[in-house]
Amino acid sequence: MKPHVHFLLALTLVENLGPKGLTDLIKIHGSPKKAFESIPRGMRHTLFQRAEEINQQVTNLGARVVSCHCKDYPFNLRNICDAPVVIYVKGTIPQEIDKAIAVVGTRNCSEEGKRFAEMAVDQMAKNGFPLVSGMARGIDTSAHKAAVFYGLKSVAVFAHGLDRIHPKSNVRLAHEILDKGGAWISEHPPGTNVLKWMFAARNRILVGLCVGTVLAESPESGGSMISLKLALDYGRATYAFQPPNAYMKRWDGNRRVISENKGFAIKTMAQWMRQLHREVPAMRRTKNEMNDVKKAAKANLDFALECIPEPCKSVYKEVSVNTISAFELSKKLKTNIKIIRTRLFILETLQMVERLPGDCYSRL
Repeated sequence: MKPHVHFLLALTLVENLGPKGLTDLIKIHGSPKKAFESIPRGMRHTLFQRAEEINQQVTNLGARVVSCHCKDYPFNLRNICDAPVVIYVKGTIPQEIDKAIAVVGTRNCSEEGKRFAEMAVDQMAKNGFPLVSGMARGIDTSAHKAAVFYGLKSVAVFAHGLDRIHPKSNVRLAHEILDKGGAWISEHPPGTNVLKWMFAARNRILVGLCVGTVLAESPESGGSMISLKLALDYGRATYAFQPPNAYMKRWDGNRRVISENKGFAIKTMAQWMRQLHREVPAMRRTKNEMNDVKKAAKANLDFALECIPEPCKSVYKEVSVNTISAFELSKKLKTNIKIIRTRLFILETLQMVERLPGDCYSRL
């Protein structure tokens, strides 16, 4: 384990610090080592020793510790405001993780909800979008099973340590995910007991890894609705299947997302794929193609606008003139801040703009 990872791992063990507090502490002191040295001396030895023990446990599980400073820390996850400073990974994070899609939904799902999840994963497999889900019963399990069936790489995000599988009925499925080239990810060290709040906290990682989140089936309350709200807050694309039944309460979450324009209504798979490619067109470009676009864009604004999705053009024009904040863009363009963040995220994925401190953006 690299020294900076060791210090970061030790810092995550400080009680009541949390991801945001830890990130702020490192910014104040300039490095993980200096942040660790700011802790009372009496605590340091215990924390450092415990970090060594955890690293050994992780190694014994065939897993590894990945810090936010490591190259293989997922780009999308790094760009959420409360990203975990350290994650534990077993297996292989798919190379295409930056265009992953989350499929979420209720544990007590119907056969129709399961079918929706399977249909979504089928299309994702055909178009090369890795799956991210939470390994819970119901929709999560159906999505992961479909990924295994279609040979799609997937990532299971745990709400506990990597030393256990929950529920136990998914032990075989979890290992099949690894066999298919996927991964398990958690922010908790081995041996962490499962507490109710951890499932909601896990959802931020689940949607943070992804460019979009699909709601297969959900009532009006529950963890899936939390996931959709987080995805909107992070400026990611959101989708919800059109309910097959106009009255059953089990579909109230889908109805609410669609009626309040908080997610694109999926009526057919072809329609959803067209929308997905429009919203995140960078998925269809190679790295060399994106570099060519960037070079041409610097020389010619009109050319750049031809390469950008129509809804993002007004945002790019404003960023091209001056460095500007998301809030100022929202006021200037008279557009909801969440929509502005989605469009900025698309432009950032295209490598046409870059995010600066203070939630500001400038043209690359």
